[in-house]
Amino acid sequence: MIRKLIHEIRNPLNSMSLHLQLLAEDLEIQIPSDHTNDLTRVQRIQDEIQRLDQLLSSFQRYANLPPLQFEVVDLKRVIEDVIDFNAPEAILQGIEVNCQIEDLPPISLDVDQIKQAILNLVLNANQSMDKGGKLHIRVILLGTLVQIEIEDTGVGIAPFYQDRIFDLFFSTKHNGTGIGLVLAKEIIEGHGGKIQVESQQHQGTKVILHLPTDLEVN
Repeated sequence: MIRKLIHEIRNPLNSMSLHLQLLAEDLEIQIPSDHTNDLTRVQRIQDEIQRLDQLLSSFQRYANLPPLQFEVVDLKRVIEDVIDFNAPEAILQGIEVNCQIEDLPPISLDVDQIKQAILNLVLNANQSMDKGGKLHIRVILLGTLVQIEIEDTGVGIAPFYQDRIFDLFFSTKHNGTGIGLVLAKEIIEGHGGKIQVESQQHQGTKVILHLPTDLEVN
């Protein structure tokens, strides 16, 4: 039903986008200076259509999250893969990445979904540092728990928003979908873990994950 609903919404959005593109081309053929405001309005509508399409795609990923497929893996290697994947974007944004990852015992988890959860958190950190900054990733073993910290020096989260950060579709970013943190939380809790967020406005945000190393999978 969700797939059908998304399909029914996306079809008119695509049609609207096409007609707006044709309208913009018609306006540009005419005297451009006479239609500056009109072109600006068309672009704003196009931007909103693109934002809605992005929201639909994000919600589809959330709604269609597949069942967890556990396997015993090296979590350190999994996290390093995410960091390597993020490296070009970090360099482009002028973000210095510092990693401290202890050697860890083998752990049972769904590799693809854990990668998605951690990548979502790393991308959130990147987006909070549009003028550059530092991203700290620390991974330590605490008894039967692995603690993963993802800390940035970005804009932080205002106190009156902090109780809502795990609400579906809530985002403090203009172009945010409000899916990334919710998805990460569902994945981490599906592994028997916990997620918490500590943030100070204008100083940065730290996300702390706890994953059990002794998770029994049926």
